Amino acid sequence: MPVWFLPETDEDRRLAPLIDKWMRGEDKEPCWLCKRESRKTTYGYMCWECQEARHVWEAHVAAAVKVEYERRAAAYDGMCQSCALTRVKGTFECESCSKWWEV
Repeated sequence: MPVWFLPETDEDRRLAPLIDKWMRGEDKEPCWLCKRESRKTTYGYMCWECQEARHVWEAHVAAAVKVEYERRAAAYDGMCQSCALTRVKGTFECESCSKWWEV
């Protein structure tokens, strides 16, 4: 195996494995979102196709998060999450706390 880099300082010793991995081309991984092997990026960042469609998948994720939040809020039965003084059911906050946030 060829020696690409001979570390001399503490910083060089920390960077040596990363530089060696980069020199051998092993830093390319599939996109973290689509996981396609045909679109390998440095350290598995987002590929250009996923970046182009970002507005589409962000809308899907936002809708899924909103639905999950509403489902959990409807099933909640416990103390108010803001003041912890009033028992609430079907929501996370009592009426006075939710009105305080609107102001």
